[in-house]
Amino acid sequence: MKWLTRSGSRARGLPLARPTLAGDAWPAADPAARHGFGAGTIHRLGMDAAFTPQAHEVADLLAARLLPLLPIDASPADLPHVVQLLRSAAQAGAGIGIVDARSQAETPDRMGSDAAGALGEAERELPPMPAALRVHARYLLHAGHHVARLGPGVVDDLEADLRDQAPPA
Repeated sequence: MKWLTRSGSRARGLPLARPTLAGDAWPAADPAARHGFGAGTIHRLGMDAAFTPQAHEVADLLAARLLPLLPIDASPADLPHVVQLLRSAAQAGAGIGIVDARSQAETPDRMGSDAAGALGEAERELPPMPAALRVHARYLLHAGHHVARLGPGVVDDLEADLRDQAPPA
């Protein structure tokens, strides 16, 4: 099935959807996500871009604003390692977002199909962890990409979404 725009030409990529903890907007699960050489290339380039100052800034922002809102179940001894793992996931997502932004310059409201597949590859590379922690890591991969693509202003919306999802105290 072809995804067509109103003009009848093939749509490029997937819509940029806001990440959710439920994972219902996870791009790698979209049928339009590509898997293969292109996704592998974007993944590799994204991992290189994850070490740029821009990716570090995104990861720092998400660690400061979103991590405190996630219900992380870790012992005091494990917490620093868990925080570093989640921050690294955000940084990897940001790296993929930086590369994706270069290839999607003509369509800033869309994610490349290969970038969606690259996020899936990044998720598969995560170390073994409890299911709840994997949900948080996948969320931060997606959030890192989202912020790298749309800018730090979208963090307010992500933070509001997480506050709305928090169980009442």
